[in-house]
Amino acid sequence: MTAARTGPGRPREFDEDAVLDAAGEAFLRRGYHATSLTDLTTATGLHRGSLYGAFGDKHRLFLAALRRHARLAAAAVEDDLANAATPLEGIRALLLRQARKAMQHMDECRGCLLANSTLEMLPGDEQVAGIIAGHYRWREDRLTETLELARAQGQSTAAPPRAFARYVGTVIEGLWQLGRTASDPRQLTEVAEAAMRALR
Repeated sequence: MTAARTGPGRPREFDEDAVLDAAGEAFLRRGYHATSLTDLTTATGLHRGSLYGAFGDKHRLFLAALRRHARLAAAAVEDDLANAATPLEGIRALLLRQARKAMQHMDECRGCLLANSTLEMLPGDEQVAGIIAGHYRWREDRLTETLELARAQGQSTAAPPRAFARYVGTVIEGLWQLGRTASDPRQLTEVAEAAMRALR
């Protein structure tokens, strides 16, 4: 639990991760610029004083929510890659999970907070750019390691591995964009499976 002061001598206890998740959901639904303070207080259940007392201002709250989203996204990628029977099965699990998530958001056209923020905030916001670039750089490194292992085990002839890691990252971002307009969820899984054939 984290204590935030709502006034002199009046600490308020709340779950910081839960607050950041709720704020991130509000930013995801509306975008950074269209999300009002009222939207954030409604989503988080905190009063203005508690919210700004803990995080400073709207932009700092957004950065904190984006960092948490990036950490959770990285943990999910690691889970896909680390728990698969083979390196390529790990990448397949990652792509299919991303396709499923994009399908879940299809009706609402919500997309992903990292992808949406890239489109809305960049170029122009160096702090947001740093968070997003850091996450994508980590994902590229992790995918490169996985593809190098797949080549070493004779599962893949894709070369060079880093270029194909960037390819997989590009496919993932494309799935989120396709999820906004696709009329049939199968289109997303077909893209994921086509990407896997390119890695063989």
